Amino acid sequence: MTTLILSVFFSISASALKVEVDGIYYNIVTKVKTAEVTEGDNEYSGDVTIPETITVDNVVYNVTSIGRDAFDRCIGLTSVTIPNSVTSIGIQAFWACQGLTSITIPNSVTSIEACVFQNCTGLTSITIPNSVTSIGYSAFYGCTGLTSVTIPNSVTSIGEWAFQGCGGLTSITIPNSVTSIGERAFYDCTGLTSITIPNSVTSIGSEAFSRCNEIENVYCYAETVPSTETDAFKEAYIEYTTLHVPESAINAYKTTKPWSGFGTIKTLEGNEKKCETPTISFVDGKLTFSCATEGVEYVSDVTCSDVKTYYSNEINLAACYDITCYAKAEGYANSDVATAKLYWLTSSGSLEGAGINNVSMRGIAIQSAGGFVNISGLDNNETVSFYGIDGKALGPATAINGTTSFAAQSGSIVVAKIGKKNIKIAVE
Repeated sequence: MTTLILSVFFSISASALKVEVDGIYYNIVTKVKTAEVTEGDNEYSGDVTIPETITVDNVVYNVTSIGRDAFDRCIGLTSVTIPNSVTSIGIQAFWACQGLTSITIPNSVTSIEACVFQNCTGLTSITIPNSVTSIGYSAFYGCTGLTSVTIPNSVTSIGEWAFQGCGGLTSITIPNSVTSIGERAFYDCTGLTSITIPNSVTSIGSEAFSRCNEIENVYCYAETVPSTETDAFKEAYIEYTTLHVPESAINAYKTTKPWSGFGTIKTLEGNEKKCETPTISFVDGKLTFSCATEGVEYVSDVTCSDVKTYYSNEINLAACYDITCYAKAEGYANSDVATAKLYWLTSSGSLEGAGINNVSMRGIAIQSAGGFVNISGLDNNETVSFYGIDGKALGPATAINGTTSFAAQSGSIVVAKIGKKNIKIAVE
């Protein structure tokens, strides 16, 4: 590996250096052994895979962030894979990367900053991981090629101009965690025909859905009319649009601007909100289910293919359990069914052993959903290595509080090496 030290600077730390490693430029902070991807003398192009660590002068640095303007205007950039070590993506990091069509954001990233993907016209779809709590202003401004976006139920706010000008979007479902929709968040999304607003939203900013002139249906589940600027649907021709609201609040919507301007206002009959799909994990020797929808009841089933008969005096429980779970709640449709597998591994990682009563055994739960593999029941700081089905290394992931996540392509098969055991996982 060749390393070229390019410059010294002091904006991050008195001990920070700018280096190039394998064609990627970094600001490294020697004191804390961290590295931030940054812009360089040569423009990035093609497919870029950012590693979890780099080695400079025999010292290992963890790659923890993508800096401001790192890939700014790299029009030849086509795809970027971000490792699970990265927790932040800086302002305008991918601004005007018009050739960018694919990007994998790991579950370690907690926020998408301002203007990160502004004018990335080639980006067609994106799944925001469920670690992200906020979408910054102008994050996807002008992404005209974007036809699909999945917003997880970890997001609580959608910033100003976040999706302004995303004319390729045809429908948007805002999760039940979002409380505010910023000014012009979906302004000029001319392809939108359907909008779903959850009960959690309490405020909608000025011109949030202005010039969305193809809207046919708006489903608003808020039982209390959200505080809404009167121009929120300006030039959206809502006089020709149907608004669906809870029966208990229909009169309030009919007498409150701008909602009263909808041509048809009717109850939400036949459009019952569905419970969010639960997550499955293994914590402190117990299966744990959690759901973003409050007050749900969990319906689960656990089966073990090892149990062939009940006539013997002993049953082998050393291998794998299949787990299913769905959530239900009054006033909601049942959630989609979540699935996971629970493996009993010895401390060495082997499936061999005397069973769950053996003190050396531990349960490892693996769930795959939304392009992520989630593993729980691990030791703290334990590292799991992931490989493609062809044996190619995809990268490691380190457990925090016994849990780790790894981003992979939906529909693919990855191999997770836990201790000495290799486990094949179908990525949903």
